[in-house]
Amino acid sequence: MLFKVWKVGMKKVALVVLVVLLLSVISVSAAGFGYERPAWADMPENTNSNLKYFGYYHFGDAIDEVAADGNTNLTKIDAEDIEDIEHYYQTGFYIFIMIRHIFFSSGETPDDWEQRWQTAKTELAPYMDRIIGFYVDEPIHTGKSIEAFHFACQKVRQDFPEKRMMAVMTYFALTMSDTYYHVNAAEYFRYCTDVGYDFYCAWDDGAVKRDVERLKNKIAVYGQDIWLIPKAFYSIDPKKDVNFLYEPKDLRPGDDIINWIKGSYKLAVSDERIVGLFCFCYGSGSDYDNYDIILRRFFDENDSEYRKEIKDIYLQIGKAVINNDK
Repeated sequence: MLFKVWKVGMKKVALVVLVVLLLSVISVSAAGFGYERPAWADMPENTNSNLKYFGYYHFGDAIDEVAADGNTNLTKIDAEDIEDIEHYYQTGFYIFIMIRHIFFSSGETPDDWEQRWQTAKTELAPYMDRIIGFYVDEPIHTGKSIEAFHFACQKVRQDFPEKRMMAVMTYFALTMSDTYYHVNAAEYFRYCTDVGYDFYCAWDDGAVKRDVERLKNKIAVYGQDIWLIPKAFYSIDPKKDVNFLYEPKDLRPGDDIINWIKGSYKLAVSDERIVGLFCFCYGSGSDYDNYDIILRRFFDENDSEYRKEIKDIYLQIGKAVINNDK
């Protein structure tokens, strides 16, 4: 009897040992194949079928490294930069074409707009299947009259009715366009198909949600699609570009970037009017001087500011967004 009990006990011990060994083998094998726990373990699934665009502002000299990461499918560029457009096209990006040098001169419609526009259309024709639309940055803030802006938007939509006509506004245009710019923002942006706004304060979930609701209900009242512009740089020196908005003092460099990209993604997956995340900014050229720490430095393993967590979260989120386009 004692022998039987001992024998059963040994079988149980052997079973436990076997399970432990199997788990160890699985763990080692997973490590050998590069398996890692996701950087954002409880990231929400992208259930918004309209959310399919993810990109960065400013990565002109980093096209190939951005493409190699496989987490972005979007860029923007001026119409005349054909050589770079060709490179973006060959690398597989969707492209927004900036039309500031075509339809505007000192805020008004130039006399030779038709020649400029025809030249652009001819030069852009080979790339049209990857050009998703046309773009104007902060048009109210940069002094583009409502008449000139409406003319540009309507001309683009007339000639390319299947393309997007996008504009991104300043925060003041979002919150106080009537008193600050003396412009009715809803009327100003009525001929856009897509709109967004930029503001780079510390992440505040409730404040951002209120701002997006204002954008949807007070300005984008003609059914425009919405874009979010997550902050993707670290700022300390107020003399540098938009760095007048200080970083939260209780966070280490880069933490607010994480808050912005996670918060923007969570908001985007829950709102079907949001179609893309266009992060500001990756970093290229003079951006190294204009911002204290650009996103590219947090991504670079050889940089003193490298943070694997930031890069991994961006890769994880970007891929979840652009996979909706496949």
